[in-house]
Amino acid sequence: MTFLREKMFSGLAAAALVACALALSACLSTKVSSLAPNMVRVTLQGADAPTDEQALKEALVLASKETLAHEYDLFRFIDWSAGEVQVQTPGQPAIANFAVTVVMFRNGEQGSNPVFDARAILKTQEPQQ
Repeated sequence: MTFLREKMFSGLAAAALVACALALSACLSTKVSSLAPNMVRVTLQGADAPTDEQALKEALVLASKETLAHEYDLFRFIDWSAGEVQVQTPGQPAIANFAVTVVMFRNGEQGSNPVFDARAILKTQEPQQ
């Protein structure tokens, strides 16, 4: 039971770190690079930081779309990195850049790793009636 809790905490901690890193950017432009049939590297660049919640939401939606476009169902984030933050001029917003690797799985392939369900994430983004 302790092992499972540690795995879940590790996954949640990684998601929280991604949110913190992405929180430094907004109005993000994205570049997606294919690394393998089930893996992409997403580079996010922008200025004028959004909230943590908005940044994580944007990353989850982008990863969900990439996952489904590659005909997978589930994904997780690994190997995220934040680029240098530089202030252009005093009073101007900081420019930030980040990259995260999205590893995609079909149902049953993920093992004991915590994953996100791409369809469920996109479904929460649909307008509610």
